[in-house]
Amino acid sequence: MSNKPKFKKVFDQVSRYSTVGLELGFSVAIGVVAGYYLDRWLGTTPWLTIFLLLCGVAAGFKRIYLALKSLEREQEKEDAADS
Repeated sequence: MSNKPKFKKVFDQVSRYSTVGLELGFSVAIGVVAGYYLDRWLGTTPWLTIFLLLCGVAAGFKRIYLALKSLEREQEKEDAADS
C-alpha cells in the first residue's frame, strides 16, 4: 500500500496530466508559426503551414497517448500492490 495520502496522490496526478493539454496546444502553435514563416520565406503558401500544423497535431496526440499509457501503468502497479 502506498504511503502517500490520497489527496497528495490525486494532486500529483492532476498536476502531471493537466500539462498535457498545454503540450498539445504548444505543439500545434509551434507547427503553425514555423510553417507560416517558412511559407513566407520559401513562397510555398499555404503548404508548409498545413503540413507543420498536422505534424504538431500528431505530436500532441502522441504525447496524450504516452501520458495515458503512463497513467495506465501506474494504475496497474498500484492495483498489483493492493492485492
